[in-house]
Parts: sequence; structure tokens; C-alpha cells
Amino acid sequence: VLSYYYPKKRGKLGVYLDIIGSDWTLAENYDAIDNALDGFEKRARDTHFGGESLPFYFPNYGPGIMAAVFGVSPEFKTNTVWFSLPIKPKDIIEHLESIKLDQNNIWYSRLLRITEIAAKRAGKNYLITMTDIGGVLDILSSFLGPTNIILTMKRNPEIIDTCRTIILEKLLQVYDDLQNIISQYCDGCSCWQGVWSKKRWYALQSDFCAMMNPEWFKKFVLPDVVEQAEHLDYAIFHLDGPNQLPHLDFLLNEPSITGIQWVPGAGNAPMGSKDWIPLYAKIQKAGKNLVIDSAPENVSHLYKNLDSKGLFVRTFYRSEYIANQYLPKFVGGREGELVINAINWLKEKGEPTITKELLDEFLLFKNLQLENKYRKDLLKEIFSFFSRTWHY
Repeated sequence: VLSYYYPKKRGKLGVYLDIIGSDWTLAENYDAIDNALDGFEKRARDTHFGGESLPFYFPNYGPGIMAAVFGVSPEFKTNTVWFSLPIKPKDIIEHLESIKLDQNNIWYSRLLRITEIAAKRAGKNYLITMTDIGGVLDILSSFLGPTNIILTMKRNPEIIDTCRTIILEKLLQVYDDLQNIISQYCDGCSCWQGVWSKKRWYALQSDFCAMMNPEWFKKFVLPDVVEQAEHLDYAIFHLDGPNQLPHLDFLLNEPSITGIQWVPGAGNAPMGSKDWIPLYAKIQKAGKNLVIDSAPENVSHLYKNLDSKGLFVRTFYRSEYIANQYLPKFVGGREGELVINAINWLKEKGEPTITKELLDEFLLFKNLQLENKYRKDLLKEIFSFFSRTWHY
């Protein structure tokens, strides 16, 4: 499955901010759903949705808004949301048990209300996705903090187990309540990953497990992930960073986990890079689906080197012209041939970047004539190619 987007108008970003989860309207103003949808609908009108992509609005309250349902006051700053309400381990069970999912719970009520307003407005025109409810230990970390969780796992593991049970029970109820609302008005199910399904699914995660050895992952994380996955029709695990890789085999051996999204993290070769082809192949060999957000220049090589069955690749192009340059041949594209030829030509000349004069020289060398607007697109794309670390 190939999902791609490009802005219909030059100089516009379209839904790019929505795709990468960087529309923070709701995180800054919790109840501003009408303003948020106004912005999304305008961006969607400016966007071409290609392949299997579809317009979806992700109600973004930050990663793990379920912590707010348990009483944390979210703090928005520096383009993310922080959740922290320090509670001592001896008091945490009592606190979690005291939380009721009813109309007196401010954040539970807010999520229901905002989701219904959004789903009613979207109807069959676009999809409202599940908000980011978070992972079990990530939610618990908002109260205990990483150090206290680790120490309590060693000294009083029964406290952690009880907390996990309470959190997971309420997390699944919130998921069901929100998805039930969405399903009343919209077709299908999705989340921030942008994958659509007619059945229920979600992107499972545990940022906290990056600090755990495989033995502890198997004891304190895997059971909750499996229970979540078994609660759904499909489940894709968001494997985030190299410290989570030691847990991959456990996930691959679980039938209820139907897919993996591998995010390498800062400082590593990015998603879609040839460096990860062996890992992607291992995941596919285990019978799991793959979700990959890729740079434009990497899309074709992914389809050439991986099994297309169960492969979901998503990318964003700066314009229709650039999309046609990069798209795989099986959808009528040119697989980046012109851009790659230009890059190689510049390297042979010892040029560290592109200029308008060099582009004109290259096009003359290739005996190509382009309209001025396409020249501008090509110039910007080649220039940005040199600055990206995403390329093949």
C-alpha cells in the first residue's frame, strides 16, 4: 500500500503538519475543536491525497493523554505536551483506583465531547482518528517517574502489577468509548499513523520499555501489549529507537500483534533507509505487516527490496511535478531518475550543492526543457536532497 500527499498549490504545506502530528491547536486550547477543524479542512482542500491516502483529522493532545484522564494536568511547551503529577509508590494504587470514568472526570468528558463534535462534523467527508491515549507504563511514569518505577519493580513488583491492571482496564474502556463515537459518524478506524481499516485497530506503544531489559519487558510490558492487541482486530506496535530492538523477537512471536512500525530515532539512519532492509525483511518473514514513513527518494527501493504484501509506505512530496518524478513506475512515476541523475552529475563536477546556474547547465547537458515553475520545483528538491539524511 502506498500513501502519498502533495500540496495542490505551490508554497503550501497542505496537511503536512497533520501527517507528522504537528498541529498543536488542541494541545494549546483544549476545547478549540472548531478552530482546529477549520484549519484542517483548509489544509485538506489544499492537498492531493494519492494512492491509498485519505483525509484524516488526528485530535492531538500530546502523547498519552490518558494520563490526564487519571488526573494529570497537561503542560504544552516546545511543540510537545508534558504529563507529570508526582505521587509516591505507596499512594499510587489508591489514586488510580479513585479515578472514575464518568461525567465528573473533566478529561474523560472532554475527550468524549471533542470526539463527538469532530466526528459529527467530519461525517463521511473525512475520518476522525483515535487520539494518542498512550502506553500503560508511560502513563504510570507520569506519576511515579522512571526511577521510582524501576525501583518499585525491584522492591514491590506487586504494586506495579496492580497499577498496570487498573490503567489497562480504563485505557481499553476509553478506547472503546471514543471509537464507538467515531464509528457512529465516520467510516473505518485509524490513529496517528494514518493507516485505515474497516475494523478496529490501534498503534500500541511503550516508550518506557527502552529502559528495560528483555526479561523485564516480557514480565511488565508484553502481557499488557498482548491484552491490548487481543482486544482489537489489528494492532501495530510502534517500536521506537534502538533500545527497544532487543524486544522485537517477543513482539514477532505474538500472533495478536499484526504489524510493526520501526522508528530508528535521532542519529540513526531514518525510516526507509537501505540500512534497515534486513530488519524490515525479518519483520516480514515473521508474517507481520510493516508501516514506514519514508523520504520521497526511498519509496521505490522499498517496493523493490521488500514484499509489497502487508507493506504500508507513506510519504509527502513538495508538488505534483516532484511526485511524478519520484513515484514508483507501477503507479506511473519515474522513480527519481531525473533527481538522481542531477545529484550524480553534481558530484562528478565536485559541486557540494545546486544553484540555478548549475541546474540550467545540467538541463542543457540532458537536452531537457522545463517550464519555469518545474525548474523551481526541481531546484528546491535537489537543494533539499543535499540537506537530507534520509536519502538512499
